[in-house]
Amino acid sequence: MTSIYKVKQITSLYDSCNTCGLPIINCICDKSPKIKTNAKIWILSTEKEFYRASNTARLLKLINPTSTEIFQWKRKNIPEKLVTYLNREIYETFLLFPVDNYETAIRKVEYKKTGKIPAFIIIDGTWKEARKIFRKSSYLNKLPIISLKPDFKSKYDLRRGAASGNLCTIEAAIEVLKINGEFEISQIVNEFYNLFLKSYKAGSSGHKLIPSNKN
Repeated sequence: MTSIYKVKQITSLYDSCNTCGLPIINCICDKSPKIKTNAKIWILSTEKEFYRASNTARLLKLINPTSTEIFQWKRKNIPEKLVTYLNREIYETFLLFPVDNYETAIRKVEYKKTGKIPAFIIIDGTWKEARKIFRKSSYLNKLPIISLKPDFKSKYDLRRGAASGNLCTIEAAIEVLKINGEFEISQIVNEFYNLFLKSYKAGSSGHKLIPSNKN
């Protein structure tokens, strides 16, 4: 996530941190553990997401900086670095996307480790934006598709109009890590995500999050 984009404030009382997206009163950057996942997570994002404080892709970059990369999608500009990755033999790359028609069904695969470095592309944006990226990005056309069928309800309730059964970006990444056998790391990401949700809701009301006493 490039710093030239200023995250929008969710409260007029405080500026937003440009790294975690939260009001500075509840910035969680200094609470972020640092992990390095075995799987590469490449996030293809609309420009609109760079401004949204509710975006969760930046959280994944914050906590997993070495193995996470965020690429901006533009209709007429191919993300050259991502395409370079797709052409490298060392990666086994999968596109994470719902299977809902014949086009996606014929590309669906069951994930298996091959000895190469697993890489998962997650499209970041609203469902309408994600469909647009999927349809208009020729470099994604031949990638095998991994589809999630979560048996739980998404905790993400920071935006209106979220479709039932859909996961936000960081929730999708957590499930991908489980698929890759990185269970302990996925739990660390999930705990940080929970902290983000609590901090966001408190900050949107202009309140500082009071840490719970676990003792």
